[in-house]
Amino acid sequence: MDLKKITSYLDNYLKLADFHDDAANGLQVENSGRVKKIGVAVDACLESIAKAAEAGCSMLIVHHGLFWGRPFILTGNIYQRISALIKADIALYAVHLPLDAHPEVGNNAQIARKIGLSNIEPFARYHGQLIGMKGKLKKPKPCSQVAKDLETVLGTGNALLQFGPKEIRSVGIVSGSASDPDLISELHDKNIDLFVTGEPKHGAYYLIQELGLNVFYGGHYSTERFGPQALGEHLQKKLGLPAVFIDAPSPF
Repeated sequence: MDLKKITSYLDNYLKLADFHDDAANGLQVENSGRVKKIGVAVDACLESIAKAAEAGCSMLIVHHGLFWGRPFILTGNIYQRISALIKADIALYAVHLPLDAHPEVGNNAQIARKIGLSNIEPFARYHGQLIGMKGKLKKPKPCSQVAKDLETVLGTGNALLQFGPKEIRSVGIVSGSASDPDLISELHDKNIDLFVTGEPKHGAYYLIQELGLNVFYGGHYSTERFGPQALGEHLQKKLGLPAVFIDAPSPF
């Protein structure tokens, strides 16, 4: 299939034009123009690129691309990544905030469904767009039980801060590393019983403590693999191209 046809579909389906983002969303590296197999991954690291080449992919779609907010000089590891893409004739497409926010294949929507939330709706405004999802459990559960349910979905090796209600009904989700003070205040204002994100930051700890919140940290990588997986499944059904998830996990 023609690369331009795929990127045009992705640009529209993921609504890239609606987002202000530090990441350069969209096509970052071209290939020779044809795509036979798509790989989807969290990061555009050398490991992901090598595994995509080994799997026979001619396009790699990632959540974390190569370019962020400033020009990059093509030396060192950036050169190595781009060189590996070109040698394998793999196009690279990146989608950051639009994939967090997407109501169907987004990281947060996917997690919300997998843990059984109902009344799922967007929340957590960032750069003018709502990027998270919130919802309710069918019935209240102890915080410790909800944490176990989350570990079943996200994997072990997580952290739980318990400064809020012991019984959980409302849950808010923003994958990755969501520790902006305005967001944490929004959790308090909207009576979110438990907040789920990926990677902790020291600077957020005392605000969480002082506002009396519960926060579950599921890992940056672990919380952001669901969107790429869902997007790959969607593209396979919609475009008829084989798609494979490229797993290159990080411990964080």
